[in-house]
Amino acid sequence: MSLRIDNVAKAFGRFPALGGVSLDVAEGEFLALLGPSGSGKTTLLRILAGLEQPDSGSVFFQGEDFLALSARERRVGMVFQHYALFRHMTVAQNIAFGLKVRPRRERPNRNVIDARVADLLRLVQLEGLEKRYPAQLSGGQRQRVALARALAIEPRVLLLDEPFGALDAKVRRELRKWLREVHDKTGVTTIFVTHDQEEALDLADRVAILKDGLLIQTGAPQVVYEHPATPFVFDFLGDACCLRGEVKDGRIHIDAWSGDAPAGSPEGEVEVWFRSNELSLEPPTGEGIPASVQSVSPKGATLHLRARVGDQDMDLEIPGGVAPGWLKQKGSLRLKPRHVSVFAPVAVDPK
Repeated sequence: MSLRIDNVAKAFGRFPALGGVSLDVAEGEFLALLGPSGSGKTTLLRILAGLEQPDSGSVFFQGEDFLALSARERRVGMVFQHYALFRHMTVAQNIAFGLKVRPRRERPNRNVIDARVADLLRLVQLEGLEKRYPAQLSGGQRQRVALARALAIEPRVLLLDEPFGALDAKVRRELRKWLREVHDKTGVTTIFVTHDQEEALDLADRVAILKDGLLIQTGAPQVVYEHPATPFVFDFLGDACCLRGEVKDGRIHIDAWSGDAPAGSPEGEVEVWFRSNELSLEPPTGEGIPASVQSVSPKGATLHLRARVGDQDMDLEIPGGVAPGWLKQKGSLRLKPRHVSVFAPVAVDPK
């Protein structure tokens, strides 16, 4: 493994930011740290960068004790959400900064620095803008400069802290594709912090999901999405619905609907989690889950439904084929058994 994080814990006063996180990152891997605000992902990134020290635990990079090294000695490149560019420096000067401030014995000569800057300008597709200042660039261009500056020092690890958080949705989508291409060209071990599920699933080789300072699940994006380890993971990855049901003899039963339970499902009363775009809504036949449609509105290739299902109101995104004529009508919902996750019901604290 390129990077080994072992039982790292960090508290700020009485607040436990990290509760003993262990994680391995392979050389050249693109790993996304995904979680809600307060989950500990940025704290972990800052520990790796040398901007925070953990209360306990260890971090080794290629067998070397990372925590015993200063931030400069770690040779880590870091990109922040708000660029952190030097406003009084040109694009070229910003990119070259990390090389020019090295101790004299480690500093490349001017020709080497200029060549490195020119290479990076081509890599981040900003040729011809080297004499501009940050104020003369768009948000997406500034973030490309920030990445080029981080890459200029030829980092052993690249750390990205919500790098697209300040950009609009269209620019974010464009830069996601571009960032993945840059990673594939450079092969730098990259750890990317985000709270955007789509971003993490689209970009990363592997996703690590954190909650309340604990590592909940790691895996390839498709595996984590299709086989969430907990209800939290299922819910956090978006468009989640949950109904109470029962598993008996390997079959799920919800009202009049039944289907094969996933392998390993608990028997008895359960929570059945699913995504509404994997539902079908059909006329009432006595074989599905009764639903009463309260409102219908088009949303691209799907229809957004507000429906009363059992004793709860649910927002559903149903694929095309459902007509607005369903408004105020009763129907039957049917699930695709291979796309559901089944968990034992969470006990509710009476307090």
